[in-house]
Amino acid sequence: MSFWAPPAEPKTKLGHYRLLSLNAAVHVSPLQLGAVSTGDKWQELGMGSMDKESSFKLLDAYYENGGNFIDTVFSFLETFS
Repeated sequence: MSFWAPPAEPKTKLGHYRLLSLNAAVHVSPLQLGAVSTGDKWQELGMGSMDKESSFKLLDAYYENGGNFIDTVFSFLETFS
């Protein structure tokens, strides 16, 4: 295997990264995962909940399929999940 060999073809379309910003030169998956769906902070408002084990399963599946872009915005959860 050569040092300059092209990378393997992604398993899914999630692994076909796009350039996020010319200034940052960051490549991200075309679908962003919103982390507000994890935890139980918003359960009382009817948003559902996800326990720790389910949250890790979701994150593992996202990563294993090529995902690398997760929205963890601070203001949604008021420091809780």
